[in-house]
Amino acid sequence: MSETVRNLDITQEEIQSGKTMAIISYLIFFIPLLMDDMKKNKFVMYHTEQSIVLLLLNIAAGIIGTITCGIGLVLYIPWVVFLIMGIMNAANGQVKPLPLIGQYGEKFNLVK
Repeated sequence: MSETVRNLDITQEEIQSGKTMAIISYLIFFIPLLMDDMKKNKFVMYHTEQSIVLLLLNIAAGIIGTITCGIGLVLYIPWVVFLIMGIMNAANGQVKPLPLIGQYGEKFNLVK
């Protein structure tokens, strides 16, 4: 499966001013959505998209884990790995989709 990378035209100023909020978006995804100045920052909104996809993976892992009496809890391992990768990408100022699931973040269309 080939991944297509969007051309987002994110400036260095957006990256520098949004690093902290991009990291926070992985911990509490809706905080950047409440702040008008961060809604305009493409870097922050990109990482918010990625964090929403992670949230959906977390919910799916919980549902599967409940239905399968705990066997689905193995899905939490990739969730933690992706969470760490996302935080590291945000801290390093990188705009890279998370492996396997990051491409679905584009569907939320937060970055305009």
